[in-house]
Parts: sequence; C-alpha cells; structure tokens
Amino acid sequence: MTKLAKIEQKTFQNKPSGFTVAFDDNRSGNMDEKQSDKGLRVGDNVIVTEIPYTSKAGNTSTLYGVKLDVATIKPQSQPLPPAQTPPQPNKLSLTVSSLSEAKASATIKAMEFMVDCFIADKITWDQIQPKHKELTGYLYDAIDECNS
Repeated sequence: MTKLAKIEQKTFQNKPSGFTVAFDDNRSGNMDEKQSDKGLRVGDNVIVTEIPYTSKAGNTSTLYGVKLDVATIKPQSQPLPPAQTPPQPNKLSLTVSSLSEAKASATIKAMEFMVDCFIADKITWDQIQPKHKELTGYLYDAIDECNS
C-alpha cells in the first residue's frame, strides 16, 4: 500500500497539462490521467500502476496510474438521528408549482447521479441519456404517487 505524498498540477503556456505525483515509497513522476482516479488528495492510500512511456522524441520514462485504494477507506461515522415517530400517512397535496419544483429537482439529482456513475466507470457515455430518462421516470412516478 502506498500513500500519495504530493500531487501538483503542471501547466504549459498557462494551461493545465497534467499532474506530477510523488509517493511515500520515494517514487515520483508524471501521472497518466486516463489511468487515474479524479479527486485524489495528499495522504490518500492509493494503488499505483507503472506505465512505460516513450515520447515522440524517443525518450523513455514511466507514467503512473493512480487509483484510490477503496479497501482502506473508512466510512465516516455520523451520529444517529434522534428516534422519530414514523410519519402518519396522510394526503399531502402539492401545488402545481411545488410539484414542478420537486420534479425539476429530481431531474437534476438524477443527472448528477448519472454523471457520478460515468466518472466511476459504472456506465458509458452512451448510457447516460437512456439511464437518466429511466431514472427520472421512476422518480416522477414516486412524486406523483406521493401527491395522489
């Protein structure tokens, strides 16, 4: 297991051009962004893959694929909410504007979820739209059911 000791963004002509990384086992170099997780932070336990690289000029080096070691992530403990009595079933009627707001919010949250799934390589780019449409349909049905 390796810890990420340093991650620094590189620039070329004032534009982002990748990252340099260093690890607690004294390895350092350029990160291969395509083979690495996003949102890495110093101190994260990571799994490092060494990727041989040859530049157009013929220079050889090693790029590093850096993935978060999910086996070492500890769930953050949160205090349990105080005991509550279950809500009594009653007819909750939303106004047209609040119903529209609930559906708009559900649509946004569904898209955020789909993008998170794409980033985590759980779905492909082409699956985002149909899966978003399916999830939004389920959410709309649930909102309508709560409102009936």
